[in-house]
Formats: sequence, structure tokens, C-alpha cells
Amino acid sequence: MQNHIHNPNLARYAVESSDVISDLRINVFEEGHANVIWYKERFLGDDEIIEHVVHNQTSTICWTIHKPKRGWYIRIRAPSFPPGVFISLLPIPRTSPSYTDAALSFSCLTNSPSTAMCSPSTSKISMDSTSTVHSYPPTPPPASIMIIPPTPQSISARLEEKSPSPIAAQKRASRSQATQFLLAPHSIPHIPGPHPGEQTSFITRALSILKNSRPSHSASFTISPLNRPSPQPPGSGHRISQIVPMTPTPLLIFHDRTPILTAASVMGLLEINRAEERIFGVDTSFWIAVALAYWEFLEDRESYLAAVSD
Repeated sequence: MQNHIHNPNLARYAVESSDVISDLRINVFEEGHANVIWYKERFLGDDEIIEHVVHNQTSTICWTIHKPKRGWYIRIRAPSFPPGVFISLLPIPRTSPSYTDAALSFSCLTNSPSTAMCSPSTSKISMDSTSTVHSYPPTPPPASIMIIPPTPQSISARLEEKSPSPIAAQKRASRSQATQFLLAPHSIPHIPGPHPGEQTSFITRALSILKNSRPSHSASFTISPLNRPSPQPPGSGHRISQIVPMTPTPLLIFHDRTPILTAASVMGLLEINRAEERIFGVDTSFWIAVALAYWEFLEDRESYLAAVSD
């Protein structure tokens, strides 16, 4: 039974490990349906652990996730990428205002939103040179159809499309931008705390503490754009916004529902903001691949930290 109100602006996907532990396979379903849309499976290469994110209906490999057998990195590639080209998930520097424990970041090519609000500090953030020019080709958001009588300018523009000049190509390229995203653990109470003045029994308080502090609680996370903070609330001062950075709207939220005392398995709910996804124009399978890669990092972060210190 669904315990939440249906929101047409959210795409919800159930994430579950395969019943066969040896498969190390993770399935992604549309919530409320039994058909697998994507799945992730693992293979061992000569020097890397390679995971395929596959579209189930067509058996098409959408993305591959690469990790070394020794050392540490997380790289995501599409089969169409040239050799040596990838998108890296990178640790956030401790000096960054976006730093939180276990947070990672990545950059990829997205549509350039006309309403984007970029802060001056955004340009100072360093990006991996191999991940700022190659991403899944963004899909422009649908435009409304307007019937306008042709003008000399529109005819000239149409002819330029037929025989593109370097200037026209540059204009089309300027519609995309390298956007940086933050992956960070997300923690919200499973059971709301009592309201001020509300009397609760000892058993109720103990149950709330137990469920809100279960191990799976720390494996929830969000993916948010760093370049596009949420609109400033009406009446808030400009000086306050400079002191306290505005929180960006999450593109994706993963709610971990893995039962207690389970190992090497996952059960949870992925929520993707459809409006944000349409603005950025990147295929849904990419966000699924990034989410699955980051979930695995959170589950095994101690091993990653040990690999970095070696």
C-alpha cells in the first residue's frame, strides 16, 4: 500500500537486490510495477571491477561503472564515449562550502537553463578535465509550437541550418553547459518526533529512537545541482543569502529502506524530479547509474577510505 500522496512531478523507482546473492545484481522497477526497467550487474576485468547498467527490455548497455581492483576511483562511461573519456565521481575538498562527510561531486554536460542563477563562486570550482565536455547528449526541453510568418531573418537562419557556418555551430554549442552536481548523504526521521508539549510514552520514544537510528538510515542520499540554487524566498535579505548559502533543489532523492541485519543488499525508493530532469535534458538511465554507483560507495565507504590511504 502506498503511504505517500501521488505527485505527478516525481518519477518513482523501486530499487531491489536480486534474490540470488551470487548475482550481485540490482534491479530497478517503476514503483508499483513488476517489470524491471534497468538492472546493474558486475564483471571482473584484468585491472577493474566493471558494472553494466542495462536497459532490460532491449538488453542495451546504457552505462558502465569502473572501479579499480586496487586503489580508488569511480568512473562512469557510455558505450559511445571515445577511449579514455569518462565522468568521474570525485571527493569534495574539505575547504569547499559544499563539503559534508562522504559527499562526492561530478560534472557533466547539460542543457543551459535560461533561468539558471549562477553564483560568482561557481566558476572557481575546479572540474575534472575529462568530465566537463562529455556526457549523455542532453535532450532539449519540449518547446511550444508557434506559427509565425516568415521574415528575412528567419529565412536566413533556416538557410544557415541547412549549411551551418562556424558561428551557427558555436551558437548551438552554447546551449549546453558543464553543470556540477553534489551527491551527499540525506537523513530524515523515519518517525517524526513529538510536538512541543506533547506527552509520549517510554515505549513510543524508544521505538522512535530505534527506527530513526537504524543502519540503513545513513544510506539515503540526494543528487543536487551546485550551479542552480533554489529561488530566494520572498522578503529574505541579500546579505543573509551571502552568509548562508541557498540550498539547491534536489534532482534525485534515494530513500533507503534496506532491512536491518542485511548485508550486500539494497531496498529503497528513488525519486527523480521530472521538471528538473527535463531542464537538464540528460537521459534517466544516467541518473540511475550515478545513484547506484554512489549507493555502493556509501555502503562500502570504509573500504574506499582504506584504499585511498594505501
